[in-house]
Amino acid sequence: DMGAQAFWAQDLAIKDRLHTHLSWLPASPALAPPAMSLRALAVLGALAATTATGRLATERLDINQKVFIESHAVLGAGAGQGALNKCRFFAPQHISNPAAPEVSVCGTSIKATFFLRGRCQGYYHHSKQVGQCNTGLPSTTCDTWSPAQDRRFGAYQSYIIEPC
Repeated sequence: DMGAQAFWAQDLAIKDRLHTHLSWLPASPALAPPAMSLRALAVLGALAATTATGRLATERLDINQKVFIESHAVLGAGAGQGALNKCRFFAPQHISNPAAPEVSVCGTSIKATFFLRGRCQGYYHHSKQVGQCNTGLPSTTCDTWSPAQDRRFGAYQSYIIEPC
C-alpha cells in the first residue's frame, strides 16, 4: 500500500538524518517492526522537546523561579515559560531611560544574563549575570541589579534567561 511505503520512506529519511545522535535505530525498514517505529517516534518527540527548550517539556519551573524587569514579570508569576532559553530585547522605554531597567531574578535554579549588545551577544566584559544558582540558599532568594549599581547597565539591550 502506498501510504505504508511513504511512511517507511519518511521514517528512513528521519533515521538517516539523526543517525549520529540515535545510532541504535535500525537503518532499514525491514528491521523496524511497527513497535520500533512508535518507540522511535517517542524518542524523536522527546529529542525535539529537549532541543526546542533545552530541557524536557515535562520539566517545569517551580513557583519560586521568577524574573522581573521594572517590577513586571517576564518569567514565572503568571508570565509563563515562553521566555526561558530565548534571547529577548528590553522594551524601548528601558533602553531610552538611563536609570532603567531594574531587574530581579528570584529562585535558585535560574539565571539571567544581560548584554550591552542586541541578540544576546557578549562584548568584552559588557554582560551581567543576575541570579543565585545556589540550591543551598532559600528558594525565595532574589538577586537584583540596576543602573544604580553600574550606570552602564542602563544601556544594555538584550537578555536571556536560562536554567542553572
